[in-house]
Amino acid sequence: MQLEGKTILITGGTGDLGRVVVRRFVQEGAKVFLTTRGRLPVGTFPPAMARKLNPVKTDVTDEKSVDALFSIIAGKAGRADVLVNTVGGYGGGRTIAKTEVGEWDSMMELNLKSVFLCSRAFLRQKGIGEYGRIFNISAQTVYRPSRNRAAYAIAKGGVATFTTLLGEELRGGSVTVNALAPSILDTPANRKAMPGEDFSTWVNPGELADEMIHLCRPGATAINGAVIPIFGGV
Repeated sequence: MQLEGKTILITGGTGDLGRVVVRRFVQEGAKVFLTTRGRLPVGTFPPAMARKLNPVKTDVTDEKSVDALFSIIAGKAGRADVLVNTVGGYGGGRTIAKTEVGEWDSMMELNLKSVFLCSRAFLRQKGIGEYGRIFNISAQTVYRPSRNRAAYAIAKGGVATFTTLLGEELRGGSVTVNALAPSILDTPANRKAMPGEDFSTWVNPGELADEMIHLCRPGATAINGAVIPIFGGV
């Protein structure tokens, strides 16, 4: 129960990765808030766990919606101690010449703007200087660019650069920011999308959650501004 007494905000908490992260932080005794697009779907979490959660309908790409989210957290818990930005999306399969503006904008909004807005609101909380952790999700493509996924790769590259720059701003304090850069996550959605792949080489989402828990330790402030590769066998 490393995080008993801590309040955690997980954006995209109902997604494949988000659900794993939510469960892991609940196991560690944290009070968990999670963003949703609407009501928390029945069956997303076991009933006993669902009763411990605080879902908040939020558009994490909208400034006013994000500000309202943090106002709710302030009223119910004082402030969030940890922010986990799992909201994101993938779009690819097309060359730059064939990429539509809508796809480009969507990748930037979901993967990068959401991180900026939520991180900024997190850092503006009262008392945040005493302790804070931000976790972002980048991607393997930052280290190994591949063709036909420019919008996604550039958005995730932006997340990596954002993390590094924010780490510089936070250097020497008790608030840290780090990004995890996985290859292919072993999720139901990815298995369905790529049925012919070798799932055994993919990354278990639980490994990302475990790394976050490790970096939440009060003594883990030396790791800051890092983009941590988690590639598995891919």
